Amino acid sequence: MRHTKSWRHTQFDDISKLIGSYKVVGIADLKDFPSNLLQKVKKNVDDTVFKVTSKNVLKKVLESKGHKDIVEKLPDQPIVILTNKNAFELYGAIKKTKARSKAKIGMLAPIDIVVPAGDTGLPPGPALSDLKKVGIKAQVRGATIFVPDDTVIAKAGSVINSDIVSTLSKLDIKPVELLLSVVLVKEDGMIYNKEVLDIDRDTIIMQIATAARQAIGLGVDIGYICKETVEPMIVKAEREAKALDALVNKE
Repeated sequence: MRHTKSWRHTQFDDISKLIGSYKVVGIADLKDFPSNLLQKVKKNVDDTVFKVTSKNVLKKVLESKGHKDIVEKLPDQPIVILTNKNAFELYGAIKKTKARSKAKIGMLAPIDIVVPAGDTGLPPGPALSDLKKVGIKAQVRGATIFVPDDTVIAKAGSVINSDIVSTLSKLDIKPVELLLSVVLVKEDGMIYNKEVLDIDRDTIIMQIATAARQAIGLGVDIGYICKETVEPMIVKAEREAKALDALVNKE
């Protein structure tokens, strides 16, 4: 789409003002991302502005606002994300808004695509031969087709052909996860890429709790006194004193 000069100036001014109003700047890639799901993301991620513009306009805005370190990482179809949430809170909110999509002919399987064991609900007929064509050992049980075992019909990274697409469509299996691809988020001068942002909150909390317990245990073992170690050190000392007293009285 060819943009007029006035459109580019308007976009430049609008995005410049917006960037100046928020502490955190994110960039995502809109390639192959459906517009209806983008509207859902906008609706579900509160207190956040999503602005679509051309790469050239966004590049000039970022350069003028001191974000040259972001420019070289811009995708061809960018969307700028502006918020006052911290980077990890923003990514977590975006990650919650995702959907499943059907596979397309010629695409690479994003994961091992599995047809689960069980009743397919499909009547006997052409569907039976279609399932067998992709390696599923389907059987007719009563009025429907039954799959006796979980079957991988496409390995992760393999090309999905028309037979697989047809089978997945019949079984209503949607193997593609649609999630807005966040390229980076910049906060307080720090740039966080997707790999850093994509953390599991519960896992991190568990790791912190484990580290805290281990630190307290080490403090008790080496006799380091602080408010976290003093109580378990007293308990340990009492336990050892009782053990020593029992040993002495036994002798």
